[in-house]
Amino acid sequence: MKASDISERRVATNGIHLNIAEQGEGPLVLLLHGFPESWYSWRHQ
Repeated sequence: MKASDISERRVATNGIHLNIAEQGEGPLVLLLHGFPESWYSWRHQ
């Protein structure tokens, strides 16, 4: 998959807003980063 296949959006849940990046199909996998990194840190996983 290419980085251009990634879609980004904002999700509101329980009073918080989360910025998410999605790519592909299949089972859900959550990759959480810490400060000061961003979702882009996981692009090669």
